[in-house]
Formats: sequence, C-alpha cells, structure tokens
Amino acid sequence: MPLMLAAALTGASAMALPPPPPPISVSAAEQAQLDRREVVVRYGGPGQETLAVMDMQATPAVVMREVMNLAPRREELSGIQSLQIYESTPGHTAARWEVGIAMFSAVFHIQYDCDMAGGWCVYALDESRDNTIESSRGSYQVYPLSEGTRMVYRSVSVGSASTPEWLSRKLAYGSARDMLSGIRARAEGE
Repeated sequence: MPLMLAAALTGASAMALPPPPPPISVSAAEQAQLDRREVVVRYGGPGQETLAVMDMQATPAVVMREVMNLAPRREELSGIQSLQIYESTPGHTAARWEVGIAMFSAVFHIQYDCDMAGGWCVYALDESRDNTIESSRGSYQVYPLSEGTRMVYRSVSVGSASTPEWLSRKLAYGSARDMLSGIRARAEGE
C-alpha cells in the first residue's frame, strides 16, 4: 500500500479541533533549504510522524484554500487513480481515495476538519468505511511569515503489513514534496 501517498492526500477527522501547535523551529540547514524554495521533509519511519515544511509567497487564507482544494492532487501526485468527495460542509470534508503504485494499491477514506480562518486542519481515517490501510492521521498548518506563509504538514500513517520500508520512505519524501509544491504553485499563481 502506498502508505505515505495515502498520508499526503489526507486532511482531518470528524472531531473537535485540537489547538494548533506553536510555529515550528527549523535548523540553519533547513532554513537554507526553505530559502532555496525547497520542501524540508523529516521522515519519522513507519508509524512515526513525518513532517514537511515549505514557505510560500501567498497569504495564509489562499494557502489554506489550496490545501483543501483536493481535486488537483490527482495530477500532482503519481499513483492516484480516483478521488470522490462524499461529504462537504463548511469546515468538514470527507473523501475516498484510491491509489496504486507498482504492485501496491489502497482504498481509504479521510475526514478533514478545518478552521480555515485559523490556518489549521486535522485529518484522520474514516473508520466507519472500509479501508485497506491501518491508520492515517495528521494536520496542515499555515501561519504568516514576514514575506508570505509557512506551511507545516504532519502525518502518521500505518499501511498494511505488506508495505515495504523502502516504499514508505520513498513516498514520504516524494509525495510530501510533490503535494506541497503543487499547493504552492496553485497558491502563488492566484
């Protein structure tokens, strides 16, 4: 199962939003990456938090709108076979994702709960539906910088027992970078 791709697609669960964490600290080397307009990815390993950070030349409101603009991810992330939004109300979206890479495929349902004005969105696997991954949860957070917005993406996902570590690692880096780069391109293009 494309574990980190699943995580990269996700957004929030049908729960009360916890408070957002404080702005993230980055090392000097990570700041240099951000200054070069690169995505910083900290891969935590299977069942551990993976974190991605990117700076954008757009307002937090525009970036959050693009975070929840799920449809373009079909073109931005390889392996997405289908996307169906089955719930959509202000602050809440639920989507069915079908993905496949190499010999691994997965179907999973994600619920996103967002405080759009506050720049905060949490997500989790919709356990009331059939899923082929064990778990997925995380968040999207945006906050203003002196020149634009910093976006922080967090994900903890557990695929099936047959998901090899090399694939999880590859997808953690590649999918996070592709997803954040796509969000940035759309947000900065407005």
